[in-house]
Amino acid sequence: MMNSTAPKVYIIKGDPIPLARARHAHRRTYDDQKQLKSMLRVSLESQHGDRPLYEGPLKFEATFYFGFPEKMSQAKKDKLAGKPHIFRPDISNLQKLIEDVASGILYHDDCLICISVVYKVYDHIPRTEFTITEMK
Repeated sequence: MMNSTAPKVYIIKGDPIPLARARHAHRRTYDDQKQLKSMLRVSLESQHGDRPLYEGPLKFEATFYFGFPEKMSQAKKDKLAGKPHIFRPDISNLQKLIEDVASGILYHDDCLICISVVYKVYDHIPRTEFTITEMK
């Protein structure tokens, strides 16, 4: 049974970005997305405010809104808005970036997520919107 309070909607502006693999060079491992993750953390911290961390089990619901190709006509854009996005990046890497960044900010660890409902669609305003719901 779900908690009766309406979940908070978190919004990350801009094109959805997938989690990139760690890079290896000169016997060292480094994270190309370190700065991006830091910026996302700041955004989530400001949106979450002083609310307590979510406690598991959790339901993660997200929609990744992708912009249109630049050369597409306005009529085609209008027709495609809200339709599924079936090209790269894959949905699991998009979800994983958000789950990893939110760990320690919205919840202790992303292992608390036991249900995920995730969509990729086209929209005029590229962004990521997601909610976390505590399940009781």
